[in-house]
Amino acid sequence: MIELHSVSKHFGGAAAVEDFSLRIEAGALCVLVGPSGSGKSTVLRMINAMIEADQGKIELRGQDIRSLDPVLLRRGVGYVIQSVGLFPHWTIRENIAAVPRLLDWSDSKVSARIDEIVALLQIEPSLLPRYPRQLSGGQQQRIGVARALAADPDIILMDEPFAALDPLSRANLQEELRRLHARSGKTIVFVTHDMDEALLLATNMAVMHKGRLVQSGAREEILLHPVNDFVRDFFGREAMQFRLLDIVPVRARMKRRWVGAAETIAAGASLKQALNLMLARRCARLRVEDESGARLGEIDIADIIAGGHER
Repeated sequence: MIELHSVSKHFGGAAAVEDFSLRIEAGALCVLVGPSGSGKSTVLRMINAMIEADQGKIELRGQDIRSLDPVLLRRGVGYVIQSVGLFPHWTIRENIAAVPRLLDWSDSKVSARIDEIVALLQIEPSLLPRYPRQLSGGQQQRIGVARALAADPDIILMDEPFAALDPLSRANLQEELRRLHARSGKTIVFVTHDMDEALLLATNMAVMHKGRLVQSGAREEILLHPVNDFVRDFFGREAMQFRLLDIVPVRARMKRRWVGAAETIAAGASLKQALNLMLARRCARLRVEDESGARLGEIDIADIIAGGHER
């Protein structure tokens, strides 16, 4: 768990973060969003004790970070940044092993963990003897994530890690992160200004503006109940209902009926995927199945449209 209590940080007399309070539950994937300069990265750096708050208190796992050795704190928290920051004269294997080595892990434990991480992130083993300059940007970023995971931290901080990547590499790494979070249950704090990325990844979100927390909560709650015009405009006032289609699963709107739909969709697919399939197949109804292929019910276009005004 991560808790920030009335935290403020000023640079040269200007407030970067002002009276910021947020509770991030263990196992959450919390995405900090807001315009450039809203204080998102500053919050992340304060959590990691890279900079010290002027006021307020930050707690990690129930402990005030001011009572902890900042070096040891950082070794126990994974950190991924946009520019990757791999050591250029170290091999990929050596980069991944950096933190475990600092923690004095045995050679056998380090080697076993590298094998585990390589399998988990689907890294080609032939890359391990290479150097960062020999990898593409997407490959380097994947190694950056691997290095952050190497010591198996329960908390991972990610500061716009995919922003500089091409769309295909970015989409692949986003999907890897979703899968990793679902399997590991780690607490992840992710900074981005990309709303599509935020809505794809988040279990909950915190919206920032001018150093302050404007609204926090589940994605659906923020989209359905924005607290003010800034949040509406930031998410795209006219597009907010459409954005819900990306994050609401088919199972949330399906009905247990058996009219006889010919086309099939998974219960975990998004409403947007369902709508796209209806348009592609020129149909208005889909059969919904679970992962084993068992029929659960059906969804039609009216379920999607009517659901946009729920709650």
